[in-house]
Amino acid sequence: MSKHIAARVVAAVGLLVVTALGQAATAAPAQAAVTVRVESTITAHDLPYLNSPYIEGSALSAGQYVSVECYIRGREYVGDNFFWYRINTRYYPAYAIATATGIPQCGGPSTVPSAANGYSSPSFDAPFATGWFDSNETVQVLCVAAGQTYNGSNAWYFVKGYFLHASRLATRPALYTCRGFSTPGSVTNDYPYRGQTSGVDRWNFYKGQCTSFVAWRLNDRNNIAFHNYYRSVHWGNAYNWENAARSAGITVNSTPRVGSVAQTDSGSGHVAWVAAVHSDGTVTVEEYNYATPSAYGTRRVSSSRFVYLHFPQA
Repeated sequence: MSKHIAARVVAAVGLLVVTALGQAATAAPAQAAVTVRVESTITAHDLPYLNSPYIEGSALSAGQYVSVECYIRGREYVGDNFFWYRINTRYYPAYAIATATGIPQCGGPSTVPSAANGYSSPSFDAPFATGWFDSNETVQVLCVAAGQTYNGSNAWYFVKGYFLHASRLATRPALYTCRGFSTPGSVTNDYPYRGQTSGVDRWNFYKGQCTSFVAWRLNDRNNIAFHNYYRSVHWGNAYNWENAARSAGITVNSTPRVGSVAQTDSGSGHVAWVAAVHSDGTVTVEEYNYATPSAYGTRRVSSSRFVYLHFPQA
């Protein structure tokens, strides 16, 4: 017999505030939080499906009580539709947490006008689930990510454990960016040390170099506390990054994704950040110190030029 532990509901209370005109007004009550008990030790994932990367330092312990923000239906697994709880902006599989009621759904609603496939990452080249979305199906959209460009848009929305291109939805809810993916349209030179060519940056790489720029991208876009001694491994020059990644337990393969690090040993070695993956076998990368010494640039090149380092989220 499965054990169910009653959830404790913490009611939100309206607050009295004063407007700029000095008039009293009642603020909208905050969304109620639902407190639940953790049944077994569990670690969060980046997105609500089991194959997404774990988030370091996110483990919850058995017996701990936590406040659930919302729930989301994740990817199907062995014939069952997994449900996930968002706790502290992270996603935990509901099977490890006590059953609770009154938890709102995460994200915003939309409609799929015509039958569409959902993809495992924001690219039409990624594996898909045939017939996952029916014509005129109403769905709950979780977050938005940058991916392969189609019909002028590189925005992809995470729905029921899969990614749908913006053209597959009737409306596009205003949602936050999916963890581990860049904000759509953010291919720009926002490197904080642009114009500087000497000295060491805050991540202990030399300013104006490709390694420094990618360290910036990993910290700013991927939300990873990356530095030159990440996971107690010395990363050093670009040609060493593949070996360093393997030593640090980072996945290295030939499959690019938005937010992964492109690395090559060619020449003196080089690293870049993957901004887009295209259906013709090319990738768009952002980089420093390649075409122009110590300066920013982008290229669209064959994906076979690099290996790809896939960092988990911090």
